[in-house]
Amino acid sequence: MADDASYMSASQSQLLSSSTSSLSPSKLCSKTYKKASNLFLTLRLQEALSALEPAITVVRGADEPFVNGDDSVAPVASAGPTWRIKVWNLYITLLSQIIELGPEEGKKLFGQKEWKAISTTVRDGEIWETVVRTGYRGLEGSVDAEVVHNLATLLLKHSPSQKLNQQRLETYLSSYGQPNLDISDHLTSGSSTPRANGGTDTPKDLAARVKIIELFTLHVLPANEEWEYAQEFINLSEVLDEDRKELFLQTLEGLKEEKQQGELRAAALQREKDAELERQAREEERRRVEEAEAAERAQKGHGRSGSEVDYGIEKTYPNGSIKGKGRFAEKQSSKPGTSAGRTAFSPPGSKNIKKTEKPEARAKQSRAMINVVRNILKYVSKSIAGNPLSFARTLLFMLGIIAALSRQDVRERIRRITGSGWQKLKGTVGMGVKVSYI
Repeated sequence: MADDASYMSASQSQLLSSSTSSLSPSKLCSKTYKKASNLFLTLRLQEALSALEPAITVVRGADEPFVNGDDSVAPVASAGPTWRIKVWNLYITLLSQIIELGPEEGKKLFGQKEWKAISTTVRDGEIWETVVRTGYRGLEGSVDAEVVHNLATLLLKHSPSQKLNQQRLETYLSSYGQPNLDISDHLTSGSSTPRANGGTDTPKDLAARVKIIELFTLHVLPANEEWEYAQEFINLSEVLDEDRKELFLQTLEGLKEEKQQGELRAAALQREKDAELERQAREEERRRVEEAEAAERAQKGHGRSGSEVDYGIEKTYPNGSIKGKGRFAEKQSSKPGTSAGRTAFSPPGSKNIKKTEKPEARAKQSRAMINVVRNILKYVSKSIAGNPLSFARTLLFMLGIIAALSRQDVRERIRRITGSGWQKLKGTVGMGVKVSYI
C-alpha cells in the first residue's frame, strides 16, 4: 500500500512538474512551498514531501557536470533568496519529522525501503551534500546561513556522530569573509543567484551566522570533546563582539563543569552499584558457608548418635537375673564375693554420700546408747531404792544368763541363730536397694 502511494505521489509530482515547467523558479518554489506547508501542518507528511519535490529535484540527470545554466540544477537554486530559504528549511524540518516517526510508523506511512533511505540520508550526513549540490551549484560557502544552521541542527539531533557536522561547519565558516553590511549595495545588486559570501551581507544573515558559531562552539565541538578548540575559536572569532565572547566562554565553561559533574555522578553511581554487587556476593558467600557448616554439624551429630554406647543400663530378664550393658557392669559382676542379687549399679557419687553420712549416724547412735544406759541406770537405782528384792531377782537373772553364755554349746547355737538372721536381714536389705534403684 505504501508502494502504491509512492507511485501515485511520483505521478502527481511528474504532472506538477510538467504543468509548472513554464513557471519561473521563484513562482514554482512559491507555489510548491505553499502547498507542501499546508500538507505538513495537517501532518500529511508523505503528501507534503511529494509536493515539495518539483522545486528541489534536478530537471536533468544528476550525474551531468554543473554548468552555469539553470537546466543543470533544481529550480530552487535559481529562485530568490526568500523562497530558496523557505523551501530548504521546510524540506529539512519535514525530514526531521519523518525520522521521528520511528521504524514502525515510518514503514506504515512510507514503506520500509523509502523510510530507511530517508533516515540513512540524514544520519549519515548525505543531506548536506544534497542541499549544496542541487540548491547551490556545489558551492559550500554559498549556502544561506539559515539553511546551514538548520542543517547543522538536523545532524546534531539525528546523527550518531558529530564528526561530519564539525567538518561541514568548519568548511562553511572558513569560506566567507567579513560581512558586508551595506544594505543599499545588496538591494541594487538585483541578483537572485547565491553569491560566494552566502548571503551574509545583511544584519539578518549576520545574526544567523552568529547562531551558527554558537551551535558550532557550544554544541558540536563539546559533543566531540573539543573543549580547547571551542575556546580558541570563540576568542579568535572576528564575528563575535567582546560581550558575546565573554557570554560564550562562560556558557562553555558551565557546560564543561556540568559534563564533568555528570561524569562524577555516573562514576559514583557505578561505584555504588559495584559496592552493592560486592556486598551481595559477600552475603551469598557467607550464607553458603553457614549452610555448609550447618550441614557438616548435622552430619557429625547423626554419626555420633549412631555410635553412642549405653553404659550401666541394666536389663531384667524373665528369670529375674540382671545384666548391665557396657564394660562397667561386666566389671562389677565379675568381682569376687558379689552375688547376683547385689549387682545393682550404684549411681555416681553414692559412695561419697555414704561416707559423709557415716560419722553423723555414729554420733546419733552413740547419743542414743548413752541415753539408754542412763535410763537403765536411773531405772535400776529407783528399783533398788524402792524394792530391794526385785533388784536381787534381776541380779540373779543376769548371773544366770552369764552362766548360760559361758557354756560352749549354748554360744554356738546362739551364733548360728544370729548368723542366719543376719543373712536374711542382709538379703532383704539388698533386694530393697535393687528394687529402689530399678
